[in-house]
Amino acid sequence: MSILISFIFLSIGLVGLIWGADKFISNSSILARKIGISDLIIGLTLIALGTSAPEIFVSISSVLNDTPEIALGNSIGSNISNIGLIFGLSCFALASKAIPLDLRNIFLFILCTLIAGYCLFDLRLSIGDGILCICLIILFVLNLLRSEEADIEVSNQDSGLMKVIFFTTLSLLVLIIGSELTVTGAESIAIYFGLSEVIIGLSIIAVGTSLPELAATVAAIRQDKSLIVIGNVLGSNFLNIVVVFPIIAFGSNEVFDGVIFTRDFLIMSVFSALFILALVVGRQKDGLSRILFYGFGLIHMIGGLSRTATVALRQLLDAGTLSNLPAGFKQRGVRVRDEASPIQPGEFKDV
Repeated sequence: MSILISFIFLSIGLVGLIWGADKFISNSSILARKIGISDLIIGLTLIALGTSAPEIFVSISSVLNDTPEIALGNSIGSNISNIGLIFGLSCFALASKAIPLDLRNIFLFILCTLIAGYCLFDLRLSIGDGILCICLIILFVLNLLRSEEADIEVSNQDSGLMKVIFFTTLSLLVLIIGSELTVTGAESIAIYFGLSEVIIGLSIIAVGTSLPELAATVAAIRQDKSLIVIGNVLGSNFLNIVVVFPIIAFGSNEVFDGVIFTRDFLIMSVFSALFILALVVGRQKDGLSRILFYGFGLIHMIGGLSRTATVALRQLLDAGTLSNLPAGFKQRGVRVRDEASPIQPGEFKDV
């Protein structure tokens, strides 16, 4: 791919990403008013499902290709990123607003996390675990149906319901395609200028997989739709468990590495607990609560970035990828593990 085409892809992708996110949020909000539901509910359902669609399709593909560990890692990793990075960034914009969140949604989120731990405790996902997650989906739907939004007024705008649905779907497709074009163009430009695959993987690809959620969140904040932001994080994390886990349970008998529970799930649980605590604090309007909310945002972002970098570097070390670092890194004395020659704690082998 020539450098000109790469820049064209990047430019078109960025325009599509920004336009798609902005129109997806605005049309989703109009749709919510037309059918008489709140921004929170539309965030929990349509927006959460739309921005999580790439991860769900990746999980299905992974199971079909007999690599369910990728699907499971993608599910848990996405949840950590949604809370640590997406919600962490949102905290700074939401700190000045009260968050009128239904406690039933918080309870379902806690229940989902507990069930995820129960399913992963034996390091495999059985048929029974899949059925349990499906029951949780039913409970989630029943909770949505019971939600009373008496303060929501149905819009009387001229545009018809089908027209709003069409533009909502179109903007979602533009958002997803725009994120793919942005990643493709940026990756090609990086390769053209000689950046290593390590740098590309740790920056462009890592950021690119979160572009739909991030773009939708920024658009929602810009349009003062704080409930859509919260609903998107809650709904995406919920769907990443109750949709992906049954796919793995019914499609694979894989026994997973113990680290998926002792490290990844526990990290997700800590982030989830901090997220719930932040939501409880966000229900208040006093000055101390606002300061605490800023603190939660900072903690989430630092934790999310640290976890992402740590896991990425650990995978690169295990795969021996760092042995292919550019000469500039080697000249600075980067040290990597030599798999062929085990070393004692505290000892390292020079590149």
